[in-house]
Amino acid sequence: MMRISRSTTSQRIRCDQPETNISISTEEHTSQQSDNDTPASLNHYVYLGRKQPRGSEDSSEALTAHEQEIISLRVKLEAKDRELHLIINFSTIKSLNTSHVPDYFQYCTCFTYDQFNILCDFFSIPSDPNAPQTHIPLAYKHVDNEISKLTLRSQLLLTLMKLRQNLDHKDLAFRFQIRLQSVSTLINSWVDYMFDSLGKLSVWPHRDIISEHMPAKFKEQFPNTFAILDGTELKIEKPRSLSYSTYKSTNTLKSLVACDPRGAVIYVSTLFTGSISDKEIFNRCNIIDILKGCVQCGYLNVGDGLMVDKGFLIEKEVEEIGLKLNIPPFARANRQMPHADVDMTKKIAKHRVHVERAIAKIKKFKIVSGRIPITQTQ
Repeated sequence: MMRISRSTTSQRIRCDQPETNISISTEEHTSQQSDNDTPASLNHYVYLGRKQPRGSEDSSEALTAHEQEIISLRVKLEAKDRELHLIINFSTIKSLNTSHVPDYFQYCTCFTYDQFNILCDFFSIPSDPNAPQTHIPLAYKHVDNEISKLTLRSQLLLTLMKLRQNLDHKDLAFRFQIRLQSVSTLINSWVDYMFDSLGKLSVWPHRDIISEHMPAKFKEQFPNTFAILDGTELKIEKPRSLSYSTYKSTNTLKSLVACDPRGAVIYVSTLFTGSISDKEIFNRCNIIDILKGCVQCGYLNVGDGLMVDKGFLIEKEVEEIGLKLNIPPFARANRQMPHADVDMTKKIAKHRVHVERAIAKIKKFKIVSGRIPITQTQ
């Protein structure tokens, strides 16, 4: 019990045990005062005499409990944030597919929704947006929370929309609720991955398949011709050495394209500077190796033909492979072209339109239809 005694000359505080019961005695006043009558200084001593918390131990326990509560709330917040991103991403894909605008999904990506799902299956991406995302070897230069929260389906959709419509990065950042830096990181990573994955596919069909689907008129006039070759040029923004094309009168990058008689693209080379000739690009790209492999494995037979225009002076190279070159006849100096040569020129020009239409389809991807920024050519 703690007893407090007060005298006229001095005050004494004696603590026998740390209990809360308090009795007050004085020499002048023998009666016990009520709480309301206790002086302020005495109340101060009474407060000091009451039972106190266990000090730093209790404070640390309280602090630990608050920290655990903060961590728990943070985990719940991140889960809700991921759920919100999933809803936004799914709504973006679903809204494109269910838009009141006819074929809007295909307009944005060049693929129908079913074709998009097939492409997702090829990249091992689940068709169900709620399914756990599988790992694919994407080489991100920088990974942040926005990229990790954005589903792989939405990342692929973002890339296809950039390639097809060449949407501004600010527009894509707003649509997918990510930062500008994340948009650039995703596009660069996905383009590299798609180039490596799709570039390994064999897209050159067997001659029997080409012959089966060959247009009747083409089959009648060129039954053993299974590919049409042509070059195409892409304008670039900034002049570079050896990139000036006298044919286009601007700075370009050049590529070789091959299609079958129906107009389906079966080969596209890498890009070269615009000053390169058709013959040189044929010799420098890997199409010679592909044609040799097709002959060896029976996809092409010896004597089968390729169709080109007059710029491809590659008859010797094609004959070394074992193939035949269908090229328009050249007019002789100071002599009129024979009637047979005129007819052959018209026939080849009429059927070469297929490769020109195929190139036109490629250039419907707006990222290559205009002048390409120098940052995208490096």
